Amino acid sequence: MSKHNVALIFGGRSPEHEVSIVTAHQVCAALEENYHVIPIYVTKEGEWLTGEGLRDLSVFTDGSLPRSSDFDKVTVEFDAVPKFVVYTKQWFRKKMELPVDVVFPSIHGAHGEDGTLQGLLELMHLPYVGAGVGGSAVGMDKIMMKAILNENKLPILPYLWWTQYQWETLGPDIIKKVEAMLSYPLFVKPAMSGSSIGVSSVKSRVELLPAVELAGQYCRRILIEQGVEEAREINCSVMGSHELTPSVCEQPVAQSNFLSFEDKYIHQEAESSGMAGAERKIPAPISEKLTLHIQELATRSFQVLDCAGVARIDFLVDASEHVYVNEINTIPGSFSFYLWEQEGIEFPQLVSRLIDLAFSVHQEKKGLTYSYATNLLSQAGASFAKLKQDGKLQNTAF
Repeated sequence: MSKHNVALIFGGRSPEHEVSIVTAHQVCAALEENYHVIPIYVTKEGEWLTGEGLRDLSVFTDGSLPRSSDFDKVTVEFDAVPKFVVYTKQWFRKKMELPVDVVFPSIHGAHGEDGTLQGLLELMHLPYVGAGVGGSAVGMDKIMMKAILNENKLPILPYLWWTQYQWETLGPDIIKKVEAMLSYPLFVKPAMSGSSIGVSSVKSRVELLPAVELAGQYCRRILIEQGVEEAREINCSVMGSHELTPSVCEQPVAQSNFLSFEDKYIHQEAESSGMAGAERKIPAPISEKLTLHIQELATRSFQVLDCAGVARIDFLVDASEHVYVNEINTIPGSFSFYLWEQEGIEFPQLVSRLIDLAFSVHQEKKGLTYSYATNLLSQAGASFAKLKQDGKLQNTAF
């Protein structure tokens, strides 16, 4: 049986660029035994590159990121059948089609986890791992996510949001509204961001102002939500499309009152294990009852947000063990493989299951109807002709 060609897309125009590189190299190592991996690296400027050298993590860790002149360039051509095309780096720029059976998106954050890449892959009619356009977009947008979770009676913390324009024009009024409806401590976040980038914990109005300015550097919409005193973060991964399976729960260990970027990726016990090396307790030291409750909330959140593949849902638990859905990660760091290892599913098995799910979801989409028989155009033609005859329409050309 021939191996499937898997395009592993990573990097991207995202603040989580470096995190994506680590995740992708972990995925690549897990895929290589059973699949032919085609690495596609998206630079911080948005250029798409490919080449065998991109499999080597040292290319990214020797002090500088890869130079585009050293690798072949990838583009998408919308011919009769949309396809990936490679232009080789030689001076004569040879062009050839890149044979791709399935795509494994591994870009965290903007332009990869937010539905944009998924939309491109839908237009190319390619199977791909993970949530679709809607699930990816909603999962990335914390404001939309909270609205949908709230509508479906899933527990969330009180929150407000505004645009950067509104802050610049109505800042004092917004502060009054915040302090009337919420109480310190608060969390200020970019509406679309991951890995805790741009997130601040604020305990007073003095801290609120710079926190909003920081969040506004990463997104034009800003979210502020009620903080929880003595909160514990408990995370749970979910896998599937129709029949869903929750993972064991974990408790990440923060160095401060919330899990920062440094906690997730810098303060690590095991350097070689990437995001899996961050300090965490697996399984989380919570009761069986609380574990089951969180797993049930995780599964419901996954369904409500129309996810597929694997996602990690993050929760906050207060001192009274009230549980709140904090956020969902539709492309979690390291694809949360360390949680599935606790279920006896090793990383190579996990990525194989995700690819099988991608083919299954794609096959389901192919069974849908994308046309509708109608005489609308003939009616429109007759209406246009009459309008033109009556002198009411001078030009029917677009």
